[in-house]
Amino acid sequence: MALDLKLKINTSSDCKNLVIQDMTGAYDAATNPGGWGGFNINGNRQTFNLNLSLIVNHFINGKQYNTPINLTNFASTVYYPAEDSFRGFKVSIPSYDISTEVANVETIPEEYNPVQEVVEDTLYQLQARVTDLTSSYIQVFTFDFRSICNSEKAVNSLMGRVNLNCEDCDDSDIEKALLAKSLLEALKKIK
Repeated sequence: MALDLKLKINTSSDCKNLVIQDMTGAYDAATNPGGWGGFNINGNRQTFNLNLSLIVNHFINGKQYNTPINLTNFASTVYYPAEDSFRGFKVSIPSYDISTEVANVETIPEEYNPVQEVVEDTLYQLQARVTDLTSSYIQVFTFDFRSICNSEKAVNSLMGRVNLNCEDCDDSDIEKALLAKSLLEALKKIK
């Protein structure tokens, strides 16, 4: 069996960083045949390259853009538990770095904010490309991720402001909060 790269992709709790972490683990014939090492590549950083790229799917002024950006600029922000291996790597990419890269793409309209403080709530596709130094070994992995961190924070804030026990209050704010909560829950269930 070939390497089966497993990545955990999420936003930080404050929605300011996109966090990518290797969860592949070590090769084990019985429990993890797609892990690093064994019959698979060992992920040695002296022998292999790991390149990440991201496609940001977003809407600007009602028009959809699928913006590819390369994540090579973030190599210095990667944490490697082992000095010589990709195994267990973790990278935290600040939102403003992503938005700056997106803004540098020629087809993006000027209205796009190039310095965003939080990771945009949208769909992302991460591509991880593992090659050896001669490019005779190439393996490409694709991961889809949707960020709803900002929406979740807004709904939680809205739910915290409504008084569900008030009997003679205007119910419109309660209805809006409950609708937002139910829409968010439905969005979470979409895979």
